[in-house]
Amino acid sequence: MTETDVPQVADPEIAALVRAEVEYRWPDGISGLDEVVRYGLVPFGKMMGPWMLIRSALAVGGEMSQVLPAAVAVECIQVGAMMHDDIIDGDPQRRSKRAAHSAYGSSTAILGGDGLFFHGFAALARCQEAGVPVDRVGRALTILSETGLRIGEAALTEVRMSRSVCSTATYLNMIKDKSGALLWMACGLGATLSGADEAALAALKQYSDLLGVGYQIRDDLMAFDGTNAGKPNISDIRNGRPTLPVLLAHRRAPRDKQRVIEHLLADTSSPLEERHEAMSELANAYGAVESAREMSHRYARLAGRALDSLPPTAHRDALAGLTVPGRLV
Repeated sequence: MTETDVPQVADPEIAALVRAEVEYRWPDGISGLDEVVRYGLVPFGKMMGPWMLIRSALAVGGEMSQVLPAAVAVECIQVGAMMHDDIIDGDPQRRSKRAAHSAYGSSTAILGGDGLFFHGFAALARCQEAGVPVDRVGRALTILSETGLRIGEAALTEVRMSRSVCSTATYLNMIKDKSGALLWMACGLGATLSGADEAALAALKQYSDLLGVGYQIRDDLMAFDGTNAGKPNISDIRNGRPTLPVLLAHRRAPRDKQRVIEHLLADTSSPLEERHEAMSELANAYGAVESAREMSHRYARLAGRALDSLPPTAHRDALAGLTVPGRLV
């Protein structure tokens, strides 16, 4: 696979609106903390969060103009999280350019990520000025806070899982709270700000959790299928992360090969490319790559079915479109 296989989510209208908001708030040449904030935001990525937020809002009868500040909020918070993730993982590249910590140093990048978080909360609060009732904004702030803590807990679990083998069930639960929560942040905010009822929120919660698992599995596969996503494909092996293809290979391999996988996860001294090549060979030798791909598609199909209880609209169909193999998974 190549970089052209990396899914692009945002449609031109939504992308243009969010980009205009970002460029207005953080123009080229801005200085201080906002310079680092802009560095993280630009160039723009897939804008999956803003896109899903707006589509979720419209799917339950909301108005784009009222939730646009929240779309910017989600982009800020998700980019801030990535800025911190790159420091934790030691990844030198993001969105096909130097990661913020590589460009500015870790201390400045940490502060830049913090700034993005607070800009996100401020942007969400501006939804009230756009016409969203204050009680909905309050509920949305609660969702944002709770979701952020859920993602943080999962990230800590992932760090503590490094350098060892765990069960596939443990891993799948972790990525549901990591990537599923990331998608729920977008869907939940958009729907809540638009006055969705509990049934619609439950449907979107199930959708985002399931799609998040499928999406993360797809992300795991990038280390083994040659996809260029604008960041290193050797990050997981460098950090000893037991991703799903690795865990499936370990479960299927004979004991001597299981020991090799365990050693590769724990190894911090052998040349990185050699470790990556050896792990790739094992993941492919036992059919783990293809099985993981099939699992990502299965989770995506289940995510699509979760939307069946929402009213049939073009916006529900757009959300369902992300579950088609080749979009996110």
